Amino acid sequence: MTESHPDVVVYVCHNCIPPGARLPRQWDQDGSHVVVRQAPCTGKIDAQYLFRGLESGLDGVCIVACPKGDCHLTQGNYRAEMRVRTGRKLLSEIGMEPERLALIHVASTDKPESLEPLVRQAVAGICRTGPSPIRLAAAPAAKVV
Repeated sequence: MTESHPDVVVYVCHNCIPPGARLPRQWDQDGSHVVVRQAPCTGKIDAQYLFRGLESGLDGVCIVACPKGDCHLTQGNYRAEMRVRTGRKLLSEIGMEPERLALIHVASTDKPESLEPLVRQAVAGICRTGPSPIRLAAAPAAKVV
C-alpha cells in the first residue's frame, strides 16, 4: 500500500514525545504499511476520524497519548481514552475485533528509546487481527476461468 492508503495509522500527540525520540514517519511491519501522523493533542482525534479510517479499509488505528492525569491540555488523553473505549465497543457490536483500535500512553519524560518499541508493539497487536474485513469485502473478486 502507498502512504495515501496505509494499513495502520498511528496518531501521536506531539506533547508526549520524549525529547530526542525518533519515530519513523512510515514503515512496513508484519505485512502492513504503517503511517505516523502527529496531532496537537489526542483529544482532538474525534471518533468520526477513527471510524472513517476503518470504513475506508484501514486495518487499525493506534493513538499515542500523554499518561493518565498528565495531559498537557488538561483532558485530551481522557477524551482519547473514552473514544477508543467506545470505538472498541462499537467494533465488537458489529463483529469486528476491538483490538483494531489501540491506545498507549507515553510521557515526555520517558527515555527517548522507549517510544518506538511501544508503538511497534501496539501496531503488532493490530496486525495480529489480520486484514480489514471491509477492505477484503471491497476487493475485486478473482476471475474464475
